Order: sequence, then C-alpha cells, then structure tokens
Amino acid sequence: MNKILLAFLSLLSLIAPAVAQKPPVKPPVKPTVIGGNGERGQEVSIDPLFAPGKLWSNTDVTVEAEWKKKGFKWNSETLKDHGIIRRENWGFGTFKITAFAGARNVEEVSFGFKTSKLTEVDIAIWNKGDSKNADMSEKDFNDLVMAWSTELNRLVAPKYEDRGRDSASAARAERRMWVGSETLAQLEYSGGKEKIRDPYSGREKAGKNFQGEFIRLRLMPKPTSTIGLNTTTGGAATVRRADLAKSVVHEPSGDVFIPNVPMVDQGDKGYCAVATAARLLNYYGVPVDQHEMAQIAGTQAGGGGTNPEEMEAAMKKISGKYKTNFQVELDLNYSSRKYQSFMRKYNSAAKKLGKKVLDTNNFIYFISGLDSDVLREVNGQGPALDKFLGVVRQNIDKGVPVMWALQLGKYPENGEPAKQFGGGHVRLIIGYNTAKNEIIFSDSWGAGHEKKRMAAADASACTMGLYLLQPTM
Repeated sequence: MNKILLAFLSLLSLIAPAVAQKPPVKPPVKPTVIGGNGERGQEVSIDPLFAPGKLWSNTDVTVEAEWKKKGFKWNSETLKDHGIIRRENWGFGTFKITAFAGARNVEEVSFGFKTSKLTEVDIAIWNKGDSKNADMSEKDFNDLVMAWSTELNRLVAPKYEDRGRDSASAARAERRMWVGSETLAQLEYSGGKEKIRDPYSGREKAGKNFQGEFIRLRLMPKPTSTIGLNTTTGGAATVRRADLAKSVVHEPSGDVFIPNVPMVDQGDKGYCAVATAARLLNYYGVPVDQHEMAQIAGTQAGGGGTNPEEMEAAMKKISGKYKTNFQVELDLNYSSRKYQSFMRKYNSAAKKLGKKVLDTNNFIYFISGLDSDVLREVNGQGPALDKFLGVVRQNIDKGVPVMWALQLGKYPENGEPAKQFGGGHVRLIIGYNTAKNEIIFSDSWGAGHEKKRMAAADASACTMGLYLLQPTM
C-alpha cells in the first residue's frame, strides 16, 4: 500500500492502538456482584442456545426480548438483521459470557436473521483480537478445540464429521460438523506460524512460534438433507455489479446514498480495516467475517491494527477467490513526488496562515502535527477536492461504497466536534449530498454509526486514501 498510510497506521498500532478504535459506550447491563472475591460484573450463560425445542422458532422480536437484559444489542438499528452479545471490560467491571455451566468463556455471540427469522448463531470462542490470552500456545489451542468438541458430542450429536479445511474461505479454517435432531453445529478453527513484523519497514515474515487465529462455533437449523451441504464462509460474490445501482436511494433532501450496507462491529480493537473489508464482502453476498480478514491481512494479535501494505496484498489475493476486484483510487505515497509536493504545499500554506512549519525529514512527526486549517487550504479545495468528490460521486452512483482511509479528530462529524482526538482509521463512504456539500459515511462501530455526515471539503482534507472493492461479474 502507500508508505505514508503504512507508516502512520503502523505507528498507530505500535504506540497508540486505542485511538482509532470504537468510542467508549455505556455497559449494556447494570453490573452486579459475582463470585466471592468482590469482583463486579455480570455473567451471562449461553447454555439455553443448546437446549432442545425452540431455538429455531425464534424471531428478531423474541431474541431481543429474551436476551436484551443479558447484553444483547443490534449491530444496526436500521437493518436489525444481526445482533450481538459481547464480553466487555469497563474499568473495574466485567461482563462475562459463559458456556457449559460456567466451565468455558466466550468472547461474543452473534444472532443472524433473514426475514425476521433466526437462521444462524455464531459463537466466538477465542480469537487473537478479543481474547486476553492472544498468544495462546498450540497445545492450549488444540486442547480448547477438543474441550468444545467433547461438549458438542454431549449436547448436539455423539459423533462429528471431519469436514477438513474450507478451501473456499479466506482463512481456510479446519471444520468439524455435528448434525443433531434440530441443529447443525460446525466448529471452525484456524492457526499457524506467527507473523513477525519489522516495525520500520512494516514487512512480515513467518516466525517459528504458533499463532492461533480463531476458534468459532456456527449453529444453524438442521437441513432436510446434508448431501452436498455447503457451509463455507467463502464463495464468489452473489450480487451482480450491474444490479448495484438499483439500490441507490435519491431523497428529496438531496441525499444520494447506498442503504442497508451490512454492519460489522469491530468492538474495542483496532480492526477498522478488516471489519470494513468484511462489510463490503458481506454487502456483495460473501459471508466472510472480520476474524478471517484479520488472518489473511496479518492483523496484530491482541487487538492491534492492520498493516495497510499487508491489507492491500490480502485484498488482491482474495479478489479472484471471491470474484471481486480491488483497486486504489487515491492515496498519498510518501516516496512519490506527489507526497513530496504535498509537504512543500503544506509548509507554504502554514507560513501563509501563520501556523507551525513542520519538519519534512521525519514524516511520522510531520503527519502527526498536521493542522486542520492548513489541511483545508491544501487538500480541502481546488483540484484535490474535485478529485475526491469525483471518486465518491461516480462510485456511489454505481452502488459501490468507497473504502476511506483518513485521520480522525480533525473536523466536525454530524455537525459536532469529532469525538476522537486523532489516529488513522478506515470507514465506508456510502453517499453524498451535492446541495449541502456533504459526504455520508459509516463506521464499523455498530448501531448508531450506520449513517453519518461530514462537510465534503473537510472529508477531502483529512483523506489518506480511497479504495474500491467491487464484483467482477
């Protein structure tokens, strides 16, 4: 990817991994005392999901009613097609999710609906982004897989079928399948040699130690027949490029936008790039998740950020598999004449406005010191703004959301001062309003972040890059 974005986000992931993450939210449930050691928090058991009789008769209404006081929230209040319960840490409080009478902890439970009917439950048992023990040993990883297999033998069906590696998915996870009387359960897990990243060049190489990626369980209604059953999270995009423009909404207010882009909530980790990529693939009908994307993009364990160069390489690598095309529309390349020219223009404008002139020999300090007024002068008007708007409008009109890399905290959003003080971030541009000179965007932060606004000039000024991912068919 471009070296300026690479270095900026790499620095971010090394020294300030929280700044580009989801803003803090209030706990979904009131803490209560659990245990005898004075620890505060709430423990929610997911054992009812394994009880026979009623799971697949649930609707969005009944699931919300049953689990709302247990931490359930919608990924998107607009769509209400996915809801989650996620383990949380709030300072001195905790919110635990457990299984098997409290014997096992899980990170997250996701409920998926189609036409208001519950059609899938995904349980994030362990992953390198959310779990406290992100560097789990290979033995502990395999022991955890076996422990869950033993419980599923007891609860779903006495034997499992080894489905082997999912060659169609991004992560190529190993799979074990149980077919019970009502439920089909598939345990998926993936891991391999660790990736060691050079903090200066950003390049990665395989190390000697094991690095687990994720262990997850997918629950689905038992099909009428399992012959030729396909439970992959891969496959080609099912949405045709020619049909995308049909979904674009044109409102009397002047808003032109793409509705119903699936929401992926990255949680409190630096997964903005991989969550945004997963949202786009989901929009095109590929059921990939952010943990698969984190694996192929080399996202750091422990919830760190994604190396942009690795992310671009990963997107190009999987494009053929998913029948999509990834391309760079606009970026700032530190080694190019374009960025050298930007630095000269920036310092020239800074002098003119009486602002601080920055050291161009150290681009990390240069980019961290950028002033919003100077940025508007340099990249928020004229040809830079025209190019930005051209990319946005042309692709939104075609029904293609735009991946947008930017610096947070520089300009107001939704008419209010930005709530984050800085950091690199990736979000989706999903629309524009020419009359109001605004762009419409969406963050991978769950409900409340589906549709937001920023002045087009400000958006152009803080842009680090614009990227497209779209179907080839």
